[in-house]
Amino acid sequence: MTGNRKAGQQRDRVLGLLREAPQPVGVQHIADNLQIHITTVRFHLKTLEEQGQIVRRGSSAGQKAGRPQLAYAIAPRLDYADVVALFAVHLGGTAAERESRAALVGADLAHRVGVARHRASLSAEDLVVETLGELGFTVQSTLMSFGRSTVQICSCPLAEIATTAPEVVRGIQRGLIQEVLDVNADAVGGQFQVTVSPDAGHGDCTVSLTLDPQVKGE
Repeated sequence: MTGNRKAGQQRDRVLGLLREAPQPVGVQHIADNLQIHITTVRFHLKTLEEQGQIVRRGSSAGQKAGRPQLAYAIAPRLDYADVVALFAVHLGGTAAERESRAALVGADLAHRVGVARHRASLSAEDLVVETLGELGFTVQSTLMSFGRSTVQICSCPLAEIATTAPEVVRGIQRGLIQEVLDVNADAVGGQFQVTVSPDAGHGDCTVSLTLDPQVKGE
């Protein structure tokens, strides 16, 4: 095993211990629990702190009287699922109005995260599967029937929110995927209308893509 690989594995163990700790812990506690030399622990903590993964906190619990010792904890993260949950609470209006507004957010989000970009020629189904994968969704299956493509998602980053605000999650997903398809209408060979039917009870969601041919002159 190379030195870099071993150091990386040790650093992961340090990070794992901090994640599981109910409160900030000190260097000695980490060294004792992981059986790693205290100097090595300090090196890993310094690296993790520079990476923004951990932060220094007050004295660790159970420390003896005397000079205060540094303790470390996982750095707080802004989970975008939490943001969406708050967004759902304060959006107001009817469920239909909230879904419409969320769709606008989804369309803007598609550009913000870089998925609403021009792609090479491919099927609408492949484009959606590719986009969902980039966004952290897990696609379970795809089905083509009479021109309609259905993509079944078995894991969704917003699954927890879907149980309390399904219309907001539905709107964000629909607006995001619709924007990706609209931007790539030439690449996929036409216009598609997106409908989303999440199973809020289980956190799954089905994205149904329906081909909507443009009538000449409209």
